[in-house]
Amino acid sequence: MILQKHFAATPDTYLYDDDAIRYKLVQTNPNTINYNWLFVPGGPGADSSYFLDLINSLDMPGNYWLIDFPANGNNFSESVPADYDFEKWQKHLMTVIQKFEKPIYVGHAFGGMFPLLFPMLEKWLQGFILISGAPTLWLTAAEQHANANNILPATAARNNFRNNPSQETFKTALLENAHYYFPAHSLEKGKKLLEQLPFNYHATRWWINKIYDLPFRATWVPQDIPTLIINGTHDFIIPYKLFEDSLRFQRNNITIKKIENAGHFPWLEEMPLITAAFQEIFEQIALINA
Repeated sequence: MILQKHFAATPDTYLYDDDAIRYKLVQTNPNTINYNWLFVPGGPGADSSYFLDLINSLDMPGNYWLIDFPANGNNFSESVPADYDFEKWQKHLMTVIQKFEKPIYVGHAFGGMFPLLFPMLEKWLQGFILISGAPTLWLTAAEQHANANNILPATAARNNFRNNPSQETFKTALLENAHYYFPAHSLEKGKKLLEQLPFNYHATRWWINKIYDLPFRATWVPQDIPTLIINGTHDFIIPYKLFEDSLRFQRNNITIKKIENAGHFPWLEEMPLITAAFQEIFEQIALINA
């Protein structure tokens, strides 16, 4: 199924399907092949709007979509109950991708790691881009990476959120630990991004519990589709070396890029390097479709 056949899609209009998944077409660059770039945010729980600066800097052909699952970011619909079951997101991921012709999936953090649990995506995607993610449970490695760089947590804020979980205590902990996400030279800009970002803390708590229960390990390693993995050296939430050290991901169809002096949102510090990497992977995708 193709989303455009079911919705009158125009730029900057929110569209919803029967599952309360929210779609927003933010840019269209015409081409003879109808590629669809699907941007899925991290957290989970972060609103996809933080991709806009990145999307506005890209000029490859295709339609650029922001995707928000129910109860994600500010996608609070009356059809989403307070005790929403986030396990439904597994079904939603499949639902979203199968709606589009020629989908190129762009996931940040959770948005990129979640698909690694679903090997069937190999037959559905034209391309896969994962920014600031890991192939395995990363929490111990992240702590080691932070300690080696003298990055210390705002422990009181973290503990307050654990003991008194709420939207307010979550946002406080997020902002006070912003130095884990951004290097010093972009810290103030990064704090402003986090402060303005709609974020559903319930989704984050679900994912934390899930990755411990599994524990998280990629069950899908893209075998043939062009794949780009980007990590910043100054990301102390998810350390860059885990993909570099994973032999499973050393494949001809997978490009792993380490971005020096960039954090968890690497386009914030190094936009030209990120857009060049996108262009390179698109050229690989286009060659296959030529």
